[in-house]
Amino acid sequence: MDLNHIQIAFRYCIRFRSIKNAKSLHSHIIKSGFCNHIFILNNMISVYSKCSSIIDARNMFDEMPHRNIVSWTTMVSVLTNSSMPHEALSLYNEMIESKIEQPNQFLYSAVLKACGLVRNVELGKMVHYHIFQAKLDVDIVLMNALLDMYVKCGSLRDAQRVFCEIPCKNATSWNTLILGYAKQGLIDDAMKLFDKMPEPDIVSWNSIIAGLVDNASSRALRFVSMMHGKGLKMDEFTFPSVLKACGCSDELMLGREIHCYIIKSGFESSCYCISALIDMYSSCKLLSEATKIFDQYFRNSSVSESLALWNSMLSGHVVNGDYVEALSMISHMHRSGVRFDFYTFSIVLKICMNFDNLSLASQVHGFVITSGYELDCVVGSILIDIYAKQGSINNALRLFERLPDKDVVAWSSLITGCARFGSDKLAFSLFMDMIHLGLQIDHFVISIVLKACSSLASHQHGKQVHSLCLKKGYESEGVVTTALIDMYAKCGDIEDALSLFGCLSEIDTMSWTSIIVGCAQNGRAEEAISLLHKMIESGTKPNKITILGVLTACRHSGLVEEAWDVFNSIETNHGLIPCPEHYNCMVDILGQAGRFEEAVKLISEMPFKPDKTIWSSLLGACGTYKNRDLANIVAEHLLATSPEDVSVYIMLSNVYAALGMWDSVSKVRETVKKIGKKRAGKIFYEIPFKFYFMEHLHLGHAKQGLNGGVVKVIYPILEPDLVSWNNVIAGLADNASPYEMQFVS
Repeated sequence: MDLNHIQIAFRYCIRFRSIKNAKSLHSHIIKSGFCNHIFILNNMISVYSKCSSIIDARNMFDEMPHRNIVSWTTMVSVLTNSSMPHEALSLYNEMIESKIEQPNQFLYSAVLKACGLVRNVELGKMVHYHIFQAKLDVDIVLMNALLDMYVKCGSLRDAQRVFCEIPCKNATSWNTLILGYAKQGLIDDAMKLFDKMPEPDIVSWNSIIAGLVDNASSRALRFVSMMHGKGLKMDEFTFPSVLKACGCSDELMLGREIHCYIIKSGFESSCYCISALIDMYSSCKLLSEATKIFDQYFRNSSVSESLALWNSMLSGHVVNGDYVEALSMISHMHRSGVRFDFYTFSIVLKICMNFDNLSLASQVHGFVITSGYELDCVVGSILIDIYAKQGSINNALRLFERLPDKDVVAWSSLITGCARFGSDKLAFSLFMDMIHLGLQIDHFVISIVLKACSSLASHQHGKQVHSLCLKKGYESEGVVTTALIDMYAKCGDIEDALSLFGCLSEIDTMSWTSIIVGCAQNGRAEEAISLLHKMIESGTKPNKITILGVLTACRHSGLVEEAWDVFNSIETNHGLIPCPEHYNCMVDILGQAGRFEEAVKLISEMPFKPDKTIWSSLLGACGTYKNRDLANIVAEHLLATSPEDVSVYIMLSNVYAALGMWDSVSKVRETVKKIGKKRAGKIFYEIPFKFYFMEHLHLGHAKQGLNGGVVKVIYPILEPDLVSWNNVIAGLADNASPYEMQFVS
């Protein structure tokens, strides 16, 4: 076999994509003595890759006795085009470190594509520098690859700079940046660039239409009409965008017309168009039509097209809330040997989220791992979101740390989960990591982090986040403003909270509620009541939380009559139905004032059964006012409500001790020993940029009547003046008895 015959054999193998023939050819090459012929071996790498045998291609590359720049370029390109960008970049770095070959424009193009796929903008910038040094920046193909890399990495400022530096821009240059703006939601910038383009082609129109559709713009269909007026015909990439616009705006009649147009234009066999038709009919609540199209074209499609149709049909069932049928389809796909891709797994995991089933999600996670998609950016982010929402923070964190490409969704999900389930310090730490990495931070993430600062009562960190809000322009966002007011109030800085509230141009219910609750938390009852009246005068309707905030303020200040006025206005003035929290607060207010008859009457008039909280409030008041008779009655109700709750027995013990009923105290303590022990309470406090906590251990001695305690302070070795014991003790003051205080004084 000579060189000419080998080249013919190469073309034959590539044409029919036969791995069997490729291996046979490889054997003949070795037998013919060409095993050291670098040109033939480079081509053999390409043949294996075209036959979808990346392993054989890589083995061929690794076994080559000598390699030239074509060898490296071919292998890097194969890995990049086979969805293995990390391996491609690793191989590129290996070549650079070996200093054997000087990269050319073809290798740089492949590397830039890999950088874009993994969003490695830092390596992309290094390649950009090498391109400039090698004076390859005149190559339009290479510059377009550089432009595309910056766009895919979301670095539009760098993309704009490269675009301006290209002397002779072609259609690809314009279309790449237009699409980049559109995908980032910068439609106005995309439109301006589109208008400047000398001769927009079908790709340009498709890019701008797709961008308008993705951003739910009503101009999408108008642009389709304009394109048609320019004499440009829709192609298989235009139709999906138009059909998506029809589905989003519920334009079923127009969607049917487009369906007919697709058939007339000869695109009815296009996988893109069929999938888009299934999506459109599903969005318009016509699953029967979607199923009919699926059944009609499914059997005639290739393997890859078949999966695309399955995914569209699955998505249709999920959109219509038919999760049971979706699971049935997934099971059928699995039994039929259909290989899932990242999009299939993303749909399956979203179904798990709907069922709120962590066990099911964990099983799917196992399937994801065996299928090789665990570290996919989309799939990994959804898994992190599921674990975080279920409170499985450790699992979410482990997966997050392994994920090579962490998008904003992954960061946001983990931060939200940490803040929601009490890992506030970790939430703030992750947020700071996002800032240091230069990641895009939206107002939703900022609001979550502010809530974490509120939970930690961390004034310093809250002010840092506020500063970031000002820089990003998020201070005017309703959810951020509310979170800022809440943060300042919970950190005890009510003046800053009021100042921020006073600067608002538009005040919604959330903002009013936030400042009212803040005043309540800081003992500003009169101000909370005044703000409620101003809120009503402004025409803003209070909600249940607003009312609860005012009642809480009255409770802290002992304003009984004012509390009655607010409570009685809930239904008559605001059209709300009092909830258990309102009743509990009112009972507590009456109990603290010693107005037991009113409290008992209110409980008897409640439209629902009193719970543990209400009885506990009244019992505590009985202890304060030495009301033995009512205490015994309330105790019976409380034990009937929560017979195995240890905290109930400890409360009873404390009340009986306050009333001098030592026999009852002993009985209760014996019962507590049988049920279980009380867990230690913890109080967090802040020394600038660090968090500490105190642990309160209950060590009461019943017979001496001491509801005593001891404080165990956990902190690193510090100079004595760094810790203000007055502040530490003050942190206990609200919940500690005089006996407890003497243990820390």
